[in-house]
Amino acid sequence: MNTKWIVDVKGCAGSESFEISVLRDDNEHGKRSYGWFGNDKLLITHNGGPCHWPLTQIVWDKAVKLAHEVADKLNSEESR
Repeated sequence: MNTKWIVDVKGCAGSESFEISVLRDDNEHGKRSYGWFGNDKLLITHNGGPCHWPLTQIVWDKAVKLAHEVADKLNSEESR
C-alpha cells in the first residue's frame, strides 16, 4: 500500500530561497532536501536558479493552498 501524500514547505513568503512540494510521507530525503523531484515528490513551486524573486504573502498563501489541494486529490484518488 502506498503512503499518504503530504505538503512540504521550505522557506516562507518573502524569502529568497523556498520550495513548496507534495511528497510521500515516508520520503525522508525529500523532506530534508531541496529538489529531488520524481514519482514520490512533486514540485508546486520553488525559487532556484540565478534569480531569487520572493513571493508576496498572497501568492505564497495561494501556492500553499494549491499544494494542499493536490495532496488531497492524490490521496482521494488512491483511496478508491
